[in-house]
Formats: sequence, structure tokens, C-alpha cells
Amino acid sequence: MNGGSAGAAVPPVTAYVPDPALPTAVMCDIDGTLALTGDRGPYDFSRCELDLLNESVKHALDAFRRAGGDTIVLLSGRSEEHRPQTESWLRRHEVPYDELWMRAAGDTRRDDVVKAELFDAHVRHRYAVRISLDDRDRVVAVWRRMGLPTWQVNYGDF
Repeated sequence: MNGGSAGAAVPPVTAYVPDPALPTAVMCDIDGTLALTGDRGPYDFSRCELDLLNESVKHALDAFRRAGGDTIVLLSGRSEEHRPQTESWLRRHEVPYDELWMRAAGDTRRDDVVKAELFDAHVRHRYAVRISLDDRDRVVAVWRRMGLPTWQVNYGDF
């Protein structure tokens, strides 16, 4: 999972206008946002269960859920192959979430492309997204180009 070349074309996006009739949601990335990867490389998921929890992000998710009853949607660039380890890590750290969407096994496209597609397929027409939390510069750029309020919680220029 190399994430593609840094010079690849910027993925096209469609503007997002939340429908106030839909349930509210908060979207959150995992690696580098909710999970602090330490010395693990960004594409080495064999050690992802050793990641540390970003307590401030977990507290933010808790607060959104308590304040507004928001659905917590996790969008991850991790492959479906790593779902068991990911769900185990989330349970162990008592991370509140309702949905976990991951890239298809074998999909090595850039994470901004994959996440934009996951958003369109699973979030866009089901939720009024209040905020997105991510670390990756190019993913944050996609969310902002769509018009999604986004908090960049870590340095993500890789």
C-alpha cells in the first residue's frame, strides 16, 4: 500500500451540502489521527495493534456523541485485510464508533481517492456531517474542497 505518488492528479470531488433532515455524524480517520503510529511506517499495518491512542481525539468523539448524539463514522485507508486487528484495537481502547469503512483488499490507490469514494458510497447521502478529523494533508484538502468542516489533528505531509 504505497498510497500512490505524491505528484499524482488531485481527485475530482463533488461539493457536499449536508441535508439537515439526515442524522448528524462525525467522520474520523484512524492512522495518525485516532491512532498514534509511533515508529511504525504509515503503510506497515502488521504492527497496528501496538499503536497508541490519541486521547484527545477519543475525547472529542465522546463529546460529539454526548452533545449531539452524532453517529461516529471511521474512514480508514487501511485495507479490509486488517479489519480484525483494527476492530480489536478500537475495542481495547473503548473508542466510540458506529461504522468503520476501509479500503478494499488489494486496492493500492491514493488514500484521498479511496476516502472520497468511501464518503460518496457510505456517508454523503446518509448523514449530515458536522466535522471530519484527519491528519493527511491531501485527504484534508479533499474534505475542504468538498466543503466539509475539517480539523487537521496532526502533521500529515507524507
